[in-house]
Amino acid sequence: MRRSICILAGAAPLWLAGGAWAQSTPDGAAALRDGLNEMLKPILGIQVQQQPLFTGPVTVQPAGAGYTVVFPGIDLMVKGKEATAQTVALHCDAQTYSAASTGAATWRLESSEPLSCTATPEGESRITLSSRSLQAHFTVDLQQKLFTEGEWRIDGLSGTQDGLQGKVTIDSLTVSNQLRPTSDPARQDVAFKMEASRVSAVDGTGVERFSLGHAAYDGTMDGMDVHQVMASYGQVIDVYVEMFEAMAAAGVSPADPKQAAGVQAEVMKKVMGPLKQMVAAYGDGGKFGATMTDLRVKAPDVQVTLDRMRIVEGYAGASTPSSGTGVVEMEMGGLAIAPKPPFAEWIPTDATIRLNASGIPWADAANAYVGVMQASADQAADPAKAQQAIAQSMLQLGAILRKAGTRLDITSFHIAAPEAAIDLKGSVQGKEAAKHGVTADLDLRFTNLDGLIKFIQSQPDGAQAAAGLTMAQVMGRQATADDGRPARDYDIVVDDAGKILVNGTDLAALAPKQ
Repeated sequence: MRRSICILAGAAPLWLAGGAWAQSTPDGAAALRDGLNEMLKPILGIQVQQQPLFTGPVTVQPAGAGYTVVFPGIDLMVKGKEATAQTVALHCDAQTYSAASTGAATWRLESSEPLSCTATPEGESRITLSSRSLQAHFTVDLQQKLFTEGEWRIDGLSGTQDGLQGKVTIDSLTVSNQLRPTSDPARQDVAFKMEASRVSAVDGTGVERFSLGHAAYDGTMDGMDVHQVMASYGQVIDVYVEMFEAMAAAGVSPADPKQAAGVQAEVMKKVMGPLKQMVAAYGDGGKFGATMTDLRVKAPDVQVTLDRMRIVEGYAGASTPSSGTGVVEMEMGGLAIAPKPPFAEWIPTDATIRLNASGIPWADAANAYVGVMQASADQAADPAKAQQAIAQSMLQLGAILRKAGTRLDITSFHIAAPEAAIDLKGSVQGKEAAKHGVTADLDLRFTNLDGLIKFIQSQPDGAQAAAGLTMAQVMGRQATADDGRPARDYDIVVDDAGKILVNGTDLAALAPKQ
C-alpha cells in the first residue's frame, strides 16, 4: 500500500505537467490565430489615408510545446493635406510572442523583443523610437474574448533623429491592466496603471529643456462592460477615419476652421450614439488618479519647477438614481519660477483641495451633458442657435441636480502663496424650492489680504485694481492665522429666500439702488 502511494505521488508532477509536455498542433495554432484576430479586428482594421495601418493579421505557428505569435508591424506612407506637404514613411517592427496554454481557452503570451519604430520625412533624416529592452506578458481568454491581465515594461526608451543632438528619453515605462469577474458575466472590474520614470527632453544644442522624475496614471472601474466599450471605441475610430478621408477627398484642410466646421459637426453627431453607449458601459463606479513629481521646465528666459502634483477624481452609484457620489482631489507642492517675477511672493506654490458630492443622478446628468456636446457640434454652423441650445442643456442639468438635492461638501480647499493663503470649507445644497436653486453655508479665510492690497496699491495704476479687494477687506472679520499673520474671515450663507449674507450682512443692501 505504501509503495502504491509513493508511485502515485511520484507520478503527480507528470500529470500536472501534461499540458506543458503536449506538442502544439496546426489546429491549436489556427484556433489561437483566429481568436486573436477576431478580438483585435477593430484595431487591425484601422485605415490611414486608405492604407491599412498594420501590415497584416496576427500569425501563429506551432513551436514545441507552445506557439509563436507574431503581431503585425507598421509600414505605410503618410502625406500631409497640403500640396507641398512632405511624405513620411512610417515603420514599426512586428512583435513576436511565445504562447503557452493555461486552460481550455486561456493563453499566456510573453515577449522580450525590444521596441523599434522609425519615421522618415521626405528629404530629411530618419527619426527613431526604440528601447533597450522590453518585458511583456498578457493573458488572453478566447472564450470570453478578453485580455484578462497584462504588463508591458519598456526600459531605455528613446526618440532620436539622425545627425541631430536633440532627443527624448524615458528610463522606464510600464503599462499594466487586470480584469476581475463580477456577479454579472457581461461585466468586469477593471484596474490599470501607466507609469514612467525619468523623462527627459534635450534640444538640438544639448540643453535639457524638460525633465520629469516620475509620472503615473492609474484607475479602477467597477462593473465595466468591456466588450461594449471596445465596440463603441471602434465605432468612434471608424467615424473619425471617415471624417479625415472625406476631408482629404474634398481638399478640406483641418487647419482651416471654416472649411472643417461642417465636417466636424457631422462627425460629432455621428459619434454621439457610440459615446452614449460607451458611457453606459463604464459601470457603476470608478476612480482615476494622475501623479507627477520633480517637474523641471527650462526655457531660454525662464525656469519652472514643481515638486509634486496629484489629481484624483472618482464616481460611484452610477446605476442608482439620485444616490450617486463623486470626489475630486488635488494636491500641489513646490511650484517655483526663476528668475522670480516682481509678484512671485503672491503666486500660489502649494494647494490641497478635496470636494465630495452626493445625491447625484449620474444617468440623467450624463444625458444632459451629452446634450451640451451635441449643441456644441453646431457651434460653427449656427453660433446663435448653438449657444441657445447649450444654455438650455445647462439649465436642464442644473434643474436635474436641484431636483435630486445634490450636495457639494468642500472638505478641504487650501491655496497658499509665500505671502498669502485662501482657505474655504462648507457645503452647497441643491434645493428645488430655494429661490436660487441652492442653499449654502461656507467659511472663507483670506490670510494677509491686507498685505495683498498694499502690494497691488504700490503698483502702477494699482489703486483701481485694489478697489474691489478693499470692499472685501472692510466686510471681513479680523482674525489671526495659525502662523500669526493677519487674516480676514467670512461666514457666507445663502438661504431659501435667496438672501446672500456675508458675516450677517445682506449683500443686496450694499448693491447700488436703481
